[in-house]
Amino acid sequence: MTAVDGAAGVRRLALPAVVVAAVAAAGLLLALRLGGDGGFATDPVGALAQTAGAAACALAGRRLTARGQVLAGTRATWLAAALVAYAAAAVWAVTAVSADAASAPVAVAVWNTAWIPPLLLGQLVASASARRRPATAWDETAATAALGVTAVVNLLVARAGDPFAGLPTVAPESWGAALSPVGAAATVLGLLAVLLLPARLWRAAVTSAGPARARLGVAAAGATAAPVTVALCLLLAVARDPGAVEPSLGSVAFLVALAAASAFAAGCAGLVPDGDGAPGRLLLAVRTVGAAAGALVVAGLGTLLAAPGTGLGSTAVALAVAVLAVAVAGGVRWGSARLAAALTAPAGPPPADVLPAAVPSGTPPSPAPAPAPLSAPGPGPLAGLTPREREVLELLAEGASNAGIAARLVISERTVDAHLRSLFGKLDLGREAASNRRVQAAGIWFRHRS
Repeated sequence: MTAVDGAAGVRRLALPAVVVAAVAAAGLLLALRLGGDGGFATDPVGALAQTAGAAACALAGRRLTARGQVLAGTRATWLAAALVAYAAAAVWAVTAVSADAASAPVAVAVWNTAWIPPLLLGQLVASASARRRPATAWDETAATAALGVTAVVNLLVARAGDPFAGLPTVAPESWGAALSPVGAAATVLGLLAVLLLPARLWRAAVTSAGPARARLGVAAAGATAAPVTVALCLLLAVARDPGAVEPSLGSVAFLVALAAASAFAAGCAGLVPDGDGAPGRLLLAVRTVGAAAGALVVAGLGTLLAAPGTGLGSTAVALAVAVLAVAVAGGVRWGSARLAAALTAPAGPPPADVLPAAVPSGTPPSPAPAPAPLSAPGPGPLAGLTPREREVLELLAEGASNAGIAARLVISERTVDAHLRSLFGKLDLGREAASNRRVQAAGIWFRHRS
């Protein structure tokens, strides 16, 4: 049995186990609701959303493992477990608070921190789906360490008010003095940490071309779900003050958003292709992220317009929000299509004698000359390359930039540059070459790969 087969077997057992645990946690939350608890943690919408999100992540983990992406599949399964743990922490906190147990402060603190791991794991799943090797990159380690510090500080320092009887933890009044100054620094660190992986993946995608750009773009879109969720959390604070929105309503929206963001990140990992079909998948991922960001813009501006201090009537607010929603929806549709097209467009037309010409859709291909026979070990120009140099050359031929190659192989850009210098020398592509060395190297790869 191979490692992939063994991991797939674990994942087959993990899916029903996660689903059963998620249903059990949701059932307990609903039972507490029926028993008289009126807090947002037991709201049926939030409980069902967490159950569905956990099941979707577990299913994605099974599919990723079956495809051979063991690291991404493992992380997706852990993401599902983290959502279940968050729901279980809510059960513990509600039960402890209602019973006035001595463990109530600890239970609330744990529940108040348990939303951070799903954010991190969602990013790690998306990031792993873009990696060609099952290894942990330095940016993943840095994001994990930073969010780990944030979680520990939040657990020990932040003393939010009882989220089940008073204001939810997203409200500014619950956080003020408790987060100063250590907690404030940890919060800033956490905000920077959730931006690290998306920023690096988007940079790798934008600087690449062709299939490599699309693959990295889908992974970047999945990693972006975490900062969008954090933005929603901040928006909920604005909705509470000055928006005067019911705190429980906003907090239920956060529970739904967290589950949806986790499922979206795992879904993007499953969309990252190893072959063709990347443009359509990238458009789907980019439009989903754009729609979420657009919804945040509409909700945020609408909340500010509806605030009591503006003096606007309900009709004026409804009209303004409707116009804003239409404008943002059109902008999101147009902008996402343009971004997806830019991410799937080639960097430029390569010389006709270097790469095969594209055949227009619907046009029968013209007869092509038979390719030159490939030599087994020795005479071909690729024979002198090391296995790692062949990997680098293959990704270069897909359109990956140095940043894209580094992201895919989990190595530094300096190492990528060293491999490129070496393989350019072995392929006799000096700096004085008439055309771009990267294009020439890609042409050699396409002609002589075995």
